[in-house]
Amino acid sequence: MTVAAFSAGARNFLRELPARDKAWFDANRSDYQALIAEPAKAFVEAVAAELQAELSPAIVGVPRVNGSISPINRDIRFSADKTPYKDHLLFRWWEGDEKKTAPTLFVRLAADEVGFATGAMLPSLDRWRALIDEEATGAPLAFAIDALVAETGADVAGADYKRVPKPYAADHPRADLLRHKWLQVRWGAPFPGDVGEAAFAGWCARHLLRCTDIHRWLVTNL
Repeated sequence: MTVAAFSAGARNFLRELPARDKAWFDANRSDYQALIAEPAKAFVEAVAAELQAELSPAIVGVPRVNGSISPINRDIRFSADKTPYKDHLLFRWWEGDEKKTAPTLFVRLAADEVGFATGAMLPSLDRWRALIDEEATGAPLAFAIDALVAETGADVAGADYKRVPKPYAADHPRADLLRHKWLQVRWGAPFPGDVGEAAFAGWCARHLLRCTDIHRWLVTNL
């Protein structure tokens, strides 16, 4: 059985990959499969099991590329940077019928850093703003976000509007959340040198469980 872990060799592969071309990748595909692809599938399943047990049995993890694993190759069609491969792996676990809009938990694995995030697309901005405006629903989310930021130093992304939308007051107590088009709360941590390979998935799951209050709010309200 493949261990849900990423060895020093896997991390070196990720570190080197952006400087390589398709011919090199094809020649080293067996290393990619052994070091990256198979552990990634096991990682998705191991983290999903932890999240289903501790957060919600409805959490979905699909151990394949374009399921819970983002492709390692970059879409360079509209990018000035033509580097063909990423230097990281991106994983997601979601809760809801529509993967693209469901509340989602993320892990971003690079050679030297692991990123964590929770968030969702906002299917209805009118509903989102009404929820944020209402004290009974908006205040608990703001509190949960502030607590995670205080604990981890997280960045809160998605406030794409420069101004608070009308009819809400510019000095609304949750003005920043009213400016969101989408929501993601994210932070990074150094790759854990003191965590054994077999324990890595559990370490990541414990970090994601810090997002419990935000994730449950999104599932309940969106």
